[in-house]
Amino acid sequence: MVEHTIQISIIEDSRQERCATGCGEDWSSPEAFALAERQIKGRFGDKIQLRYLDLSQVIADDDVVKWKAVIKKKNLPLPLLVINGQPRISGLFDIRQLLDTIEVEIEMGEA
Repeated sequence: MVEHTIQISIIEDSRQERCATGCGEDWSSPEAFALAERQIKGRFGDKIQLRYLDLSQVIADDDVVKWKAVIKKKNLPLPLLVINGQPRISGLFDIRQLLDTIEVEIEMGEA
């Protein structure tokens, strides 16, 4: 089996109102993102590349433009978990769900 890097993107709009009852993660929080990175590295090693895309940032990023269009067209709730360019979870999710989704992708050979 050829080892390759799995691209994971968490796409969110940090301007959105947060759930006051603690549902899902605040992925715009550096602490939450750093914890996810540590958990992913501990469970899967270095084969996962995790990044955060904030749709509220005014930057000339092709991925931001692309995902804004996809989210609008499909009316997807945020945050959005994307693995190797494929949407996997749309709406609130936590670190456990993130890890479980990566595990399933690896087991299915999709990642």
